[in-house]
Parts: sequence; structure tokens; C-alpha cells
Amino acid sequence: MIVSSNEAEKVLIDSIYIKRALETLPLLIILLVIVSCSSPRDDSVPSLYSIYVKDSFKIYIDLPPNYSSETTYSIAFYMDANLKMGKEIRRQIRLDENRENLKNVIFVGVGHIGDYRKLRRRDFIPPVYENGEATPSQDEYFGHADDFYKFLVFELVPYINQNYTDNGRYTFIGHSFSGLFAFYCLMKSEIIFVNHVALSPSLWVNYDNFFEIEEMFYREERALNTMLYHSCGSLEWTNKVLYSSRQMKNTLIGREYAGLRYKYVEHEGKGHNGVVSVSLEYILKSLRF
Repeated sequence: MIVSSNEAEKVLIDSIYIKRALETLPLLIILLVIVSCSSPRDDSVPSLYSIYVKDSFKIYIDLPPNYSSETTYSIAFYMDANLKMGKEIRRQIRLDENRENLKNVIFVGVGHIGDYRKLRRRDFIPPVYENGEATPSQDEYFGHADDFYKFLVFELVPYINQNYTDNGRYTFIGHSFSGLFAFYCLMKSEIIFVNHVALSPSLWVNYDNFFEIEEMFYREERALNTMLYHSCGSLEWTNKVLYSSRQMKNTLIGREYAGLRYKYVEHEGKGHNGVVSVSLEYILKSLRF
């Protein structure tokens, strides 16, 4: 086959482009990984610095349509505000069908800035407890829920108090690791939330160590004056959420904590992320905020 000089030149140029593309492919892959591990940016959302965590967080605030500074409001704190759950909450609270139940509720979302995969493990996973004693984590990105709890209670709640008129009724909503943190808040000696919402909580973390935390709590406290909504999906076998949720359900029912209003739901045919929307549909319509 005879190839003209123009065609030969085109083949050469094409081969050069292909070679350069292959050479830059690893760099592109690295850039994609960096982007995928970072929280979505929203420069219009204010941030709040924590002296306890030594990091800043994006704070998403959604006021009800007829907000007035002369009215007092309940506050619903939700985690992972710039991830899937946070976006789904903001979508659903704007639906007309939810307006009546949420007309006196301010939603406050907390979002990580940076590599949320590492930061969620840092902030939502408790330290390991053994024989009633906590072992401080040596990993700066794992097991520091105690610091995040201080940020929540001593920094974020006062910040909201100073800027909005609230009635002292607080709700916590978390999913996965932040669902585990909902249980961590539940097992504190001073309960500050009237509602704890734990969607597909990662109770299996640290080889089910949270059950040690619950045992320790039960030895000191026999009352939980709060509402706990706890859900998971029937397909959550491989991620250990289903079996650990069933174990926690049986534990809490057996304890008979005074004042605990406990609703446990297994959503048929739902996986880890599928639980979020169906659970929120119920919560936002039915929960007494």
C-alpha cells in the first residue's frame, strides 16, 4: 500500500498525540482521585473554626419560609451537609408537603472542608473503650469523636444561639459514620438532643467497640429521655450495618431505658445510600422537632 506524504505526516502527528496522552494519563488519574476525595466546594457557605478540632467546617443554614426573629425555632443539626445526605435533606425540606411540620424548624448542616473520607473518620468515630476507659487514638485522622462533640456542644450550638432565636429543642441527624456519632451523642451523660436520627449507623467500627460504650453507659444510667429513630437497609449485609443494627436493636429493647422512644426500621430492598431518602421522607413528615 502506498501512503502519501500528507497521510504519513498525519499518522506521525496522531501517534505523537497518543504518546503524549498516555504519558499524561497517570497525572490525570491522580488529579481525578484528588478531586473525588475532596468535599464539593461552595464558597457562598460560611465556615466556622473549632478550637477543639483545630479545623474549620462549612455551616449550611436553612431558615423556614416565614422566618421571624420574634419567633422561637427548633434546630435540626445534620452532618455530611455537602455530601449526598445533606443535599437530600435540603431537597426534601423545600417540598410543599413538608412545610407544615417544618414551619418552626431551622436546619443547620455541618460539612467537611477537604478530604471528607479521612475527616469523617476523624470526627465521627469514637476512641476505643476497654473496661470503661478510653484509649486516645494516635492517628490524627481516626477516632476523635470526643473533640467533634465538644465543637458541636460548646461552639456550634452557642453560635446558633447567638444568631437565631431557638427554643432549646435540638435534633441530630447522621448517616453511616455520622449515624454512629448519633449513637455516641445518645450515650453521653447529658443528652442535649430531643431526637437522635441514625441512618445506617456504622456500629461495627473498631470490632463492635461501641457495644462496650453502651455497656459502660448502662452501668451508670438507666434513663434515655429522647427519641431515637434507627434505620438500615435489608441489603446491608456486606458492610456489617444490618447485623450490628439488629444487635443494637435487641440490646436497647432488652435494656428498657426509661424515657426512650425507639423506632427501628429495616427498609426492604435498600442498600446503604438507598436508606437515606426513604428514611428522611418519614422523619421530615412525622418527627416532632
